[in-house]
Formats: sequence, structure tokens, C-alpha cells
Amino acid sequence: MWNFWYTNQSPSKNCTHAYLSPFPLIRDEHNSTSYDSAIIYRGFWTVLMLLGVLTIVMASFFIICAAPFASHILYKAGGGFFILAGVLFSLVVVMYVIWVQAMADLEDYTNMKKMDCPDFAVYVRYGWSFMLAPIGVFFALLAGMLFLLVGRAIYLHSD
Repeated sequence: MWNFWYTNQSPSKNCTHAYLSPFPLIRDEHNSTSYDSAIIYRGFWTVLMLLGVLTIVMASFFIICAAPFASHILYKAGGGFFILAGVLFSLVVVMYVIWVQAMADLEDYTNMKKMDCPDFAVYVRYGWSFMLAPIGVFFALLAGMLFLLVGRAIYLHSD
């Protein structure tokens, strides 16, 4: 038991937290917004994300107000906002993929880190939230099309 808990321990790990920025990085400077291109790219990404969230909230508000099947216009407006939110979120996902896959220079980053730690390795992995993002885009587009269809059905049956 003594060997298992105390003497048979693995060597200590040296974990290095890294934030991979696709923009040029000066050694020992950790300011990722020191370049105009970083600020512009991150600004567009943030604005698209916030517009997507705001559009989902507006679409939900229109659908809640149209809940008793009273106004086909509100259903159509809500459906249009859901479709717009799906398009905005798909742009956010595409921008993130471009950021990680095309713009990040992994070789230079790895070579820079190997100066300090010779056995340094980079692993690029997408998390579960990134895997769920396209599913959310699909459901936003599906909800938009269904609410447009509901609005059309209410319009046709109201006469």
C-alpha cells in the first residue's frame, strides 16, 4: 500500500496554458490585441455573436407575442429572425474554423515554445460546445422555416 500511494508516483507535470492567436506574437509579450488585424477580426467575431444572440431573443419575443395564433405577421417576423440568427451563428462558426485552421501558424508557435521546453507539443482539439454549435445553427434555421410555414398557414386559413 505504501508503494502505491507514496513511492510509486509519476514525475511531476509541467503544464503550460496557451492561447493560440492567429496574429503575430512577439516573444514574452502576451497582449493579443496589440495588432490592428487582431482587434478587427475579434471585433467582427464578437459583433456577429452578439447580433446572433440578440436576434434569437427578438425572434422568441415575436413568437411569444404571436402565441395564440392571432397574427400571421408576427409568426413570419419571428421565423425570419430565427433564420437570420442561424445565418449569423453559422458565420461565427466559420470564422472560428478559419481562425484555428487557416490563420494560426502552428509551426512558428511550436518552434517558439520549444525554445523554452524541448518536448513541447501542440494539440488542436475542438470542444463539445463547438460540436454542438452546428446543431444549434440547424435548429435555428429549422425553427425559422417552421414558423414561416405556421405564419403562412394562419394567413391562408384566416380568410
